[in-house]
Amino acid sequence: MQDEITNGVVAVVKFIAYYIIWSFVLFNLGRVSLLLVTLGQYPRGHDAQRHVNQISFVGIFVLVLAWSAVAIYNNTHGIQA
Repeated sequence: MQDEITNGVVAVVKFIAYYIIWSFVLFNLGRVSLLLVTLGQYPRGHDAQRHVNQISFVGIFVLVLAWSAVAIYNNTHGIQA
């Protein structure tokens, strides 16, 4: 009984994590980034629906790039006391 509840909770958490993080945050970050880089040409219309995973991977790349830029800035300038 406890294993079934645990499996159910894990399945719900996985679904929520997938939907919120992958399908919403990373997809929209990737979509906005691609729209800025291509000056509004891609992804539009059906391309956004057909290439969800590719657009989400661009979102991951942009997130890692921004995180790396902040880390490099903090390491080179340090905290000025």
